[in-house]
Amino acid sequence: MEILRKIIYFILLINFTIVCYGQDYEDFSLEESREFHREFTNSMFIDGGEMSRYLYLHFTEFFPHTLIYRSGVIRELPLNLRKDVSNYTTTIDNGKQTLHDYVHNSLTDGVIIIHKGKIAFEEYPRMMPKDKHLYFSVSKTFVSTLIAILEDRKLIDVSKPIEYYMPELKDSGWKGIPVIDILDMSSGINCREMEEGARDNPETCFQKFQAAFGFPNLETAIDNPVEFLQTMEQFESNGEKMDYTSINTWLLGWLVERVSGKSFSDMMTTEIWQKMGAESDALMLTGTQAHAATPLGVNSNLRDLGRFGLLFTPSGRQEPFNVISDEYLDKIQNGGRPEIYANGYVPNMFNDKTVIKHNTYQWDHVTEEGDFYKAGLGGQGLYISPKRDLVIAFFGTHDENMRMNSMPTIARQLATSGLFD
Repeated sequence: MEILRKIIYFILLINFTIVCYGQDYEDFSLEESREFHREFTNSMFIDGGEMSRYLYLHFTEFFPHTLIYRSGVIRELPLNLRKDVSNYTTTIDNGKQTLHDYVHNSLTDGVIIIHKGKIAFEEYPRMMPKDKHLYFSVSKTFVSTLIAILEDRKLIDVSKPIEYYMPELKDSGWKGIPVIDILDMSSGINCREMEEGARDNPETCFQKFQAAFGFPNLETAIDNPVEFLQTMEQFESNGEKMDYTSINTWLLGWLVERVSGKSFSDMMTTEIWQKMGAESDALMLTGTQAHAATPLGVNSNLRDLGRFGLLFTPSGRQEPFNVISDEYLDKIQNGGRPEIYANGYVPNMFNDKTVIKHNTYQWDHVTEEGDFYKAGLGGQGLYISPKRDLVIAFFGTHDENMRMNSMPTIARQLATSGLFD
């Protein structure tokens, strides 16, 4: 009976996908695919436009990667598609559109809204439901979640300085920086992602480090990211302000490997992906010396990103999917330091009057009511409201002018609309 039930579930899933989404989007043609391959250079990864969208959806054709394997029970996502959600009037730059119309008229590739464990809205205007899409910095939340899991097991104490776990860094600028400051993007390390030219100049510390993962300037790539970390110095005092840089995340990924004795991909597979009920394997970008690109390299389908978000909600934190501890959820919602965010450099990505209480554990925004959000370059995002039992996840691709979708604003509007109270 169990096998029959699963067969019926998948048949219904496939039929629903064909009926609802088959006409919304046609995949790239064979001719387009071959043209993109002929034109490909690494810089196109972040140039935007159709080439970037092709890369984000066909990652395995261009970059080395490892598999994050699914296994075990798949968390079913019952359909409860709601017209009131689809017809909700969004307000962006004084313009009004229904959610459905905005999603289909913007730089949005896919959106899913899950309320009380059921899909309330799901659209794929510029990708196929089966496609695996690059997360960019939404990947960072898997790193912090693994740190929290190791904390729960008393294997990591985030108040200890990083060299307690990694003596290799005792003579570097990382010396004396507590793990919590690295988690909260307040290490003060001088490999800055937000400084002028950091994303464009191949000679900056940040670009050299990013090139080690395969883009965009391979000629400046460092051979050994670990040795490069040892050369870094502090730019400013740690623990004082949020100075966002992906170097922090990569070091945390290395910490996960050091403490666990396993590769990051194996840890993500066994501790998160196989326990959350994923329906498909995920991918992880890897760089020089097989180092996982933990700050930006996760790829999966959209439903599985939604399943990860569910781990933080009441309907999602049930057996057999109870991955997130009460302690970790409380640290996200109540453990941050407001002064670090207030003194920092990351603006309110909701573009409204929402009071951002703090950032912490790699989450960009935590609101007064305990919602939290993580953004990714190109228009990726994960918004979670435990109070409302709500997850909003989306993928996008920026255009050639670095213009992205406005889904962070819309996610916040939806969360506070009353539709999910």
